Amino acid sequence: MIMDKEIPGIILNDSEGNPDKIFEVKDSFETTHKIKKILGQGGQGVVCRTANREIVVKFALDPKGQVISREKNKEAFEKNDSEFKAVICKPFPERIHLAYPMARLQDYSGYVMRLMGDMTSFTDLVPADVQDLKKIADDGGHRRRFELLSKLASLLAKLHGNGMVYCDLSPNNVFVTEDPQFPTQNVWLIDADNIFIPGDEPAKLVYTPRYAAPELFEGKPCSMSSDIYSFATLAFESLAALHPFAGDKASNWNDEADAWDVETDKNEEAQSFDIDPRYSGKHPWVEDVEDKSNHTDNGIPRQNFLTDETFALFNMTFSEEGRQNPKTRPTAALWARAFAHSHASSIRCPKCGWSVVYDGSQKTCPWCDEKIPKLLVLKDESGKTVFAQELSGLDKDLGEIFNIPEHIFSPFNIDNFYKTALKAHPVNRNGFGIEFIKTELHDGQFFIAVNGKEEKITAGRYSLQINKGEKYSLIHKDKAGSTTRSLTIEITEGK
Repeated sequence: MIMDKEIPGIILNDSEGNPDKIFEVKDSFETTHKIKKILGQGGQGVVCRTANREIVVKFALDPKGQVISREKNKEAFEKNDSEFKAVICKPFPERIHLAYPMARLQDYSGYVMRLMGDMTSFTDLVPADVQDLKKIADDGGHRRRFELLSKLASLLAKLHGNGMVYCDLSPNNVFVTEDPQFPTQNVWLIDADNIFIPGDEPAKLVYTPRYAAPELFEGKPCSMSSDIYSFATLAFESLAALHPFAGDKASNWNDEADAWDVETDKNEEAQSFDIDPRYSGKHPWVEDVEDKSNHTDNGIPRQNFLTDETFALFNMTFSEEGRQNPKTRPTAALWARAFAHSHASSIRCPKCGWSVVYDGSQKTCPWCDEKIPKLLVLKDESGKTVFAQELSGLDKDLGEIFNIPEHIFSPFNIDNFYKTALKAHPVNRNGFGIEFIKTELHDGQFFIAVNGKEEKITAGRYSLQINKGEKYSLIHKDKAGSTTRSLTIEITEGK
């Protein structure tokens, strides 16, 4: 495939192998869309940006990666067009970030989707090699990845909760907010035509080999469990800059001694090819606790981003049991909660820009050895850190505002866990303190306890003066006045 990045329009090869320059397309509602550039590309198609920033176009491709046209590929075009009509009628969950077909293309096999403007493929967040690592600090680091992964997992949880299987989850099919500094980071899924409902529709076998679950290579259909495996692979690779099975043993694979092939499945979408051992599921994963033969020091040090919670989920997915028994893999909701916890307790080094999950023991940044900055830390009844935030703007009367999420105080809910319950920022008025700001959308009540004496946050704001030797707590109560969470407030000394 040839791609023209210099001028509007794209070049795709047609079924005869000839380049087809496409400047614009017309959809089934007679609307013309001017093609600007390619946003993402996978085995099933190419997604392109149009002149309208909120409209994207997908061109379906044949097994050889060639565009399907009405004129030259009538049978394939009509088959796909019929399937796209059916996709539009599927009972997708309401208010979900899924770019599904709005209209079909007239002259090419494909469709038009609505997508938020200024988004980019998740592929941009997966480092290609060690040299590519330097951009991680600039694109939001692990803290941003935790947030995006938790929201992606919640999308999967909503689809699975509605009895739907996504099938081909890979970075090419996930789109995220392009600007890492934008306050609201969004995640969208594309390629809704790959989604199917088990029991109501014929089983599908569509996958990207690098992210496919082992059972798919054996010809078994996609499932919610295979979605989870693909998600875990994508997540680990974006965090570790390493595929979860690209260890020393797999890297030293001998083609003649260890090669194994997958036979073509009866499903017409399955393909036969040699499977790279790193993606086969035949080797232990790089952090396997029982078999260390595939361990490696390559990639980003895992202790800098894995928590006990996320490690347990990765191990449940990639262990021998997880590879061989799909039903033992954790659900999407558990992944969403785990990464939300990691996001809430991660801090960013002001010197190098990298982030780390703070557990209270770190004194210096593990990336550059800079001393950990002054932090606001919230701990639960067991003393575990559930929220941490570096305090910026300490040389000013009012420091930078940051958000404290809903899930810190209430039972985890995939519909609202990422919403803000409180805003806070450091203040320097007659001494150092923290000002808490209650959001209007939060239904509960908040109290500040100083040495055990509670005072309700009224009028939306509360300024807590920090004095040496005093003990502070942030208490959340529901509408009925029952305490749901009591968190200890601590301020680290920092520099």
